[in-house]
Amino acid sequence: MSSEPEKTEKPADTAVKPKTSKAVMALLVLNLGASGFGVFKLLTTSHHAQAATHEEKHPEPAPTTEVVGPILPLDPFVVNLDEPGNSRYLKVTIQLELWKGGDAEKAIEKSKQVIRDAVLSHLSGLKLADCLGAAAKDTLRTALMTKLEAIIGPSKVRRMFFQEFVVQ
Repeated sequence: MSSEPEKTEKPADTAVKPKTSKAVMALLVLNLGASGFGVFKLLTTSHHAQAATHEEKHPEPAPTTEVVGPILPLDPFVVNLDEPGNSRYLKVTIQLELWKGGDAEKAIEKSKQVIRDAVLSHLSGLKLADCLGAAAKDTLRTALMTKLEAIIGPSKVRRMFFQEFVVQ
């Protein structure tokens, strides 16, 4: 036996904790933010460049606010909204601006009952959320114009105006 005291070894730390300073962390965060901003600008700039190229090839006529064609009013539409458990009503009065010099008015008068049925069917399938807000009205206008074109043919109705739009 020896007279030397036994040496006990401490287990070596296997996980070494890196000491990062606050300055290094701030630089990393700044680099991440700048990289994200650069990618954002790159993506949006290429989109605008493509849009400008498309506009040069196909210039769109400037939208006018004046009425250029005859206006044809439709009878008001009153429907129950598709809201289970609630009695909600929608009343819509629509006017159609037709293109000049066409037979659109005759086509609409000839198909008036089919148009009325299609509009009533579409409106009665709406929920309350589908009727609130300007974006909802624009979506509804687009859907109704598509239905009209399917019934009377394309290039007959120029625009659709909501004269009355009441949800109760």
